[in-house]
Amino acid sequence: MKKLINNPANVVTEALLGMELAHPQLRIDHEKRVIFRTSSPTEKVALISGGGSGHEPLHGGFVGTGMLDAAVAGEIFTSPTPGQVSAAISGTDGGKGALLIIKNYTGDVLNFQMAAELAQSEGIDVNYVVVKDDVAVEDSSFTAGRRGVGLTVLLEKIAGAAAEEGQSLDEVTAVAQKVIEQGRSMGVALTSVTLPAVGKPSFDLPEDEIEMGVGIHGEPGRHRIKMKSAHEIAQDLVDAILTDYDFTHSDAIVMLNGMGATPLVELYIMYGEVARLLAQRGVRVVRNLVGNYITSIDMAGCSLTILKADDELLRLWDAPVATPALTWGHTISTPQTSASAKLAHKVTKDQPAKATAHRDRHETGQGITLSQMRTWIELSAQAMDTHQDQLTELDAAIGDADHGANIARGMSSALNAVDKADPDSFAEIGKVVGMSLVSSVGGASGPLYGTFFLRFGQEIGDVDEVDVPTLAAAFRAGVDGVRSRGKADAGEKTMLDVFMPVADVLEAYNDAQLSDALSAAQQAAFTGRDQTIDMIAKKGRASYLGERSIGHIDPGAASAALLVDALVTAVMEK
Repeated sequence: MKKLINNPANVVTEALLGMELAHPQLRIDHEKRVIFRTSSPTEKVALISGGGSGHEPLHGGFVGTGMLDAAVAGEIFTSPTPGQVSAAISGTDGGKGALLIIKNYTGDVLNFQMAAELAQSEGIDVNYVVVKDDVAVEDSSFTAGRRGVGLTVLLEKIAGAAAEEGQSLDEVTAVAQKVIEQGRSMGVALTSVTLPAVGKPSFDLPEDEIEMGVGIHGEPGRHRIKMKSAHEIAQDLVDAILTDYDFTHSDAIVMLNGMGATPLVELYIMYGEVARLLAQRGVRVVRNLVGNYITSIDMAGCSLTILKADDELLRLWDAPVATPALTWGHTISTPQTSASAKLAHKVTKDQPAKATAHRDRHETGQGITLSQMRTWIELSAQAMDTHQDQLTELDAAIGDADHGANIARGMSSALNAVDKADPDSFAEIGKVVGMSLVSSVGGASGPLYGTFFLRFGQEIGDVDEVDVPTLAAAFRAGVDGVRSRGKADAGEKTMLDVFMPVADVLEAYNDAQLSDALSAAQQAAFTGRDQTIDMIAKKGRASYLGERSIGHIDPGAASAALLVDALVTAVMEK
């Protein structure tokens, strides 16, 4: 079996390295194999999950604002150790306790429970819940209970939102338990799974047969049957779930999940069949996910998860989320298509005028505060310190290898200056940060970053909160300052290849919610950074390399992306 790997024994190690490079908003403890948010622990209940690798994007792809604070990665299909889970607990401790989300597999339960006991003995308040939604497994004395599968994704989103709201550990636990009680799943496999270390399918499944009720590790299902049409398979899945739990006349969140090797076009066909069948049975689908969310490496097949939803669960489902695998910005119902309307899945949605929506943002205080800007500087200093060596390596490839140390020192000095000066306006904090960078960074980065912050603060002036139009104008002022001082423009492999797209996106989101604008700006920053790989440097020492500068990320663009990411984190998490 052909796979894009090196040594099969290093698959998880190398995947985590790649994941960290792909998602700078994540911080990975490679020794313990724990995926954290880049930001420091905050005063909220920490949500921690994990398990064997091979189910990506579960769980690491769901680390971020509105979902998990940490995910623990075991070897392929193997539970992590108590030591790994303990590292996740201690690394996310913000003083309000932790909730462990455990899938119901013997190894996971034993190891996570042991870690919980160790943490509790050290004075950390820890609760845990066990997800057991797979209706293919009958509860009996001959089994360990129902397996935890697709419902895990929905639980992590909903409980994550409750934690983000500031709910207590007991409250978040109660919400998680409600999801477990009201959700069910069932899966089907069209092919077996191939473990990297084995190199061949883990079980034999003839071309004309499928496995109904398969587990996410390739465990046997309820029964093996001849291949059927999508409609017939969907009917089997729906019947199994609705027989087990009564969803009739209820609102529901539905996930049609791919197992890793199923084309999206087939998943959409399956979802269409599921939606029609649920409508006929009186189940109102009000939210949905279609795609790969909890996989089994390269298995072809799908799973269906249905969660009975009330107002509380829908509110938490709609709350902002920003993770590598799941992102949306604000409470909004997905517009229903005409086909959905025919199925009687009617969901009303208010459509306020743009002017009204803009006014409401001010009335509800949904703007960037001075406190959040100060947090931005703090998180930026942390980010530059954390990524100092990476920035140095980038600069060594096409520059003089000093950018990491310089920008880390500069942001640390800026943070100290802010703490000492205690500025009371956006203009003043921009001035303090800008002047500190100019005086402490050296090289070209000091004056350029200093100019950006000076112009940024000046544009905002003395206001209580910064809305999206003001933020867009401030970014544009900062960009114009950098362009003028550096005599540079987009496409020349500099920090402007991050800052300019961010300014463009913020202006495009002028009438949007702040969370939407920031999420889009964050994506624009990372995209802009990565696009410098294919550019020829035309400014700075890298320009001497000419075409040899192609193939490398610009270090200034990399640090600019870290600054934007820190801003998003400061606002979204505080």
